Amino acid sequence: MKHPGSLLLAWQVKDKHCLVIGGGDVALSRVHHLIRAQARITVISGPNVHPEIQELDDKGEIFKLLKRDYDPDDLKMYEKLLLEISYKDIDESHYAQIDEQVKDEVFACVLCCIDDPVLLTKVYYQCKHLRLPVNIADKPPMCDFYFGSMFNQDSLQIMISTNGKSPRLLKMIKDDIAKQFADVKLNDAVDTLGAIRANLRERKLQDNSLETIEKRMEWIKKLTDFFTLRQWTQVELSKEQVDKVVDTYPDFPPSDYDEFLRFVS
Repeated sequence: MKHPGSLLLAWQVKDKHCLVIGGGDVALSRVHHLIRAQARITVISGPNVHPEIQELDDKGEIFKLLKRDYDPDDLKMYEKLLLEISYKDIDESHYAQIDEQVKDEVFACVLCCIDDPVLLTKVYYQCKHLRLPVNIADKPPMCDFYFGSMFNQDSLQIMISTNGKSPRLLKMIKDDIAKQFADVKLNDAVDTLGAIRANLRERKLQDNSLETIEKRMEWIKKLTDFFTLRQWTQVELSKEQVDKVVDTYPDFPPSDYDEFLRFVS
């Protein structure tokens, strides 16, 4: 039996160039997604740009706003001279330059939000030729990736996707999740457990061998399962209290919630 779906990933575009083609409502929504991801956003809006996109540019949220029509050369606007070397010959002497090129010269993704069917098709195939990941708005067959509906609480992100089949239903599901957790500070639990995990890695299990990674994962998993989601959201730990929790490794702090609170106090 085939299971229709896509691979849901957290795509790291922080500080990388991302291109938005279009200047309307859909382009604005894409810009908001990219701002949250801390991307360096270039917008080619055409002569008419959404006032909120202009406002975001005025605030410095957009790396570059070009109020003109799209040109194919825009897909390579930041590229400089690439490495004249076979990928098979790459060694440590090339790593820094490759990192710089990926960050400063190549678009991590292209988001096309226009309603010209001829031009958007051309943009799609130009991106395919250049091996650039592309999303053509409202054209699922022309999308390397979709924008799902997002529920956000700072570090916590929950994505829901219908694989492009029903955007409206997507919003209804997201709104229902938001209502369920309206009074729950989920990000507080994320921050608390994240601090414990980082402390464990820094002070107790430092190397990245497979055995050490498995030990870290197993200890954090068992600790997390001690309490309910709502209980973790109510735990606030100072740096010293986090140290106290981690100092119990390879054992654990009390698994009873009230005893745990007394233990860390």
